[in-house]
Amino acid sequence: MRQLTNIQEIETAINEYGEIVISKNNKNDVIVMSMEEYKKNNIKTDIIEKLKKSEKEIENGEGIKSDVAFKELRQKYGY
Repeated sequence: MRQLTNIQEIETAINEYGEIVISKNNKNDVIVMSMEEYKKNNIKTDIIEKLKKSEKEIENGEGIKSDVAFKELRQKYGY
């Protein structure tokens, strides 16, 4: 991920990375990144959000015991 200042740099980034994503960060900077980097970033964000949701569920007593979860997984997937 890098900050670019002109069109020539954007063209260079496209030539270097192929598909790119142009976005803005919370500092109002324009960011250019490869599609691969963008996807990795989204995967990380998705995992973090799922972990936060899971932690809240555990705090609220909404989880299930691991032995029950593993039993259900074994029944569903046969391992």
